[in-house]
Amino acid sequence: MSRNSSREELLGAFGTAIRAYQTGVDNFDQAAADHLGVNRTDSRCVDLIDQAGGMTAGELAQAAGLTTGAVTAVVDRLEKAGIARRVADPQDRRRVRIEVTPKLWELMEPLLGPMLAESEALVADLTDAEIERFTGFLERAIELQARHTERVRSL
Repeated sequence: MSRNSSREELLGAFGTAIRAYQTGVDNFDQAAADHLGVNRTDSRCVDLIDQAGGMTAGELAQAAGLTTGAVTAVVDRLEKAGIARRVADPQDRRRVRIEVTPKLWELMEPLLGPMLAESEALVADLTDAEIERFTGFLERAIELQARHTERVRSL
């Protein structure tokens, strides 16, 4: 086998693994949304809010690729489910921020806790250098995805 065909096979297997991982994440996200009793868009939005430590409706619209009108409906549903709330911005009382509630993590801990514990074992044998390399790869992959998401949205 030539070096190129081996590299092609490795790249093919790598691409297949990434796609399978994305499918696995997608399936888990659907199961979590079902558990929360929300749709996938609402689930994605509450995760974005949580990752940011809270945000305005405009920031959420930008991050999720939704209209501000759609975000209003999302936040209404998240509030009704008790997993997010609107609060006055402490820096500017005229602005409203959206934040997650403790109920979100009460519902999510039984789902994520076991997976996070298992994840620790998954990376336990990696060296610090390997973790740094994987982290760098993922950061570059996230940037690539963001660029192409914007490209596709502009078509």
